[in-house]
Amino acid sequence: MAEAQFYLVYLKPARGRTLDEIAKQMNLAVDWYRIDPLVWVLYTTSDADKWTSRLAPFAKGEGDGYLLVCKLDISDRQGWMAEAFWKWLRREHKES
Repeated sequence: MAEAQFYLVYLKPARGRTLDEIAKQMNLAVDWYRIDPLVWVLYTTSDADKWTSRLAPFAKGEGDGYLLVCKLDISDRQGWMAEAFWKWLRREHKES
């Protein structure tokens, strides 16, 4: 099994797609955190290609959906986020 890594996902769903549907796909990750209505951080053993194929159906179709999946390097990080996010990040990234 591949080592889990962090990915940033921006997904603006096409019309007719629900967040419940998207959450079911996100649950295929080891874990995930939704930091914004359209932005997730995934902790996963799958790569960007796999996540793009899983999530593309939610962006394609009727309406103007968008999708971006990219690896997230958390080794150099700073910012102002909810404490719950930092706790989640530390829990998933044992080296922090």
